[in-house]
Amino acid sequence: MRQGRTGQEGDVTVDTGLTAQGASLILTAFAVAVGLVPALNGPARRIGLVDHPCHRKRHQGQIPLTGGLAMFLAFLAALAFNADWVEPLYWLLTAMTLLLSVGLLDDLYDMRALHKLIAQLVVASLLVVVGGLEINQLGEIFGPMIGPVGLGPFSEIFTIACIVFLINAINMSDGMDGLAGGLCMVLLLMLGVLGWLGGAGSALVAACFLLAFSVLGFLIYNAQSPLRERASVFMGDAGSMMLGVAIAWLSIAIVNSDGTAIYPVAIAWLLLVPAMDTLAVSLRRISQGRSPMAPDRAHLHHIILRCGVSVRNTVRIVHLVSLTTAALGTAAWYYGLPEWLLFAVAALVMAVYIVVLINAHRIVRWRLRQLRNGRASSRPLRP
Repeated sequence: MRQGRTGQEGDVTVDTGLTAQGASLILTAFAVAVGLVPALNGPARRIGLVDHPCHRKRHQGQIPLTGGLAMFLAFLAALAFNADWVEPLYWLLTAMTLLLSVGLLDDLYDMRALHKLIAQLVVASLLVVVGGLEINQLGEIFGPMIGPVGLGPFSEIFTIACIVFLINAINMSDGMDGLAGGLCMVLLLMLGVLGWLGGAGSALVAACFLLAFSVLGFLIYNAQSPLRERASVFMGDAGSMMLGVAIAWLSIAIVNSDGTAIYPVAIAWLLLVPAMDTLAVSLRRISQGRSPMAPDRAHLHHIILRCGVSVRNTVRIVHLVSLTTAALGTAAWYYGLPEWLLFAVAALVMAVYIVVLINAHRIVRWRLRQLRNGRASSRPLRP
């Protein structure tokens, strides 16, 4: 068995803490989330913690914004049964608590984007400067002859930028029923698998799976299914910012975990879909003279939807693409493919996506023309 970039053969010994107790705690996280989501709906409506439909939000009626709080409490409930996991996750829980609080204030009072960005920068800086979370090097992304690319004095700034970027990437993906929640669940599950294969600490691996199943409990009420035509609860900015910072912290902590040899670029493959979509949309907005934070309908899920795909199938497509890229990155690391190859392919995929986004209007027009022609040809001839 090949163990990451060490390229050495031998058995990989991992201690993940995923025992029978771990499995029961995963079920606890799921069950608590399933119970809390409807329990919080009444109080949310009484205090005005609801989302109102508008020109960008086309849901029907007032939808409670309690998904983020329910997921966080479910995660805490599961962790409470194993005190050994709490201390290694101190800074994760701190960051999640802070951004959940900021998000709840935003969901209640509609904060300005600049104020939310400042809050994100403060929390990210706290994690890096005080909590010691740091990306020191990017691996051998330019080949073994050059060696690992170190960040030197820019490592702290780079880490803060990555955390804030990912928080907003998850936030921007929250545009359809089940989309952001399902995306986060895929990312957390694959992070857990990668951490398990790489021998990361048991608390880190457990946190990935516990949080993933907390999200699954929320998705019961948020994702469209044969039993549910539309979402009855949203995660709100509280949920998206909380999950964004959690995924960022776990990604960096797993790569930096003692005894692991996980490529940093393998993590980039796990996060490729939300990262490339956010980067491409932000560049497009800047090229048009707009703020990169300005809302629009130019994300990947919007493009697929405008091509005539249903909401449910659009969500499935985005989740499948995200799962595929995450699995490819994990498999490439596991079987020892060179880091420079993973980096080159990821950069190529990113460049192609940016070109596609720039020409999205042409692609949508072509697809709609095809659909119209197909419908016209299928009509019976009049006698």
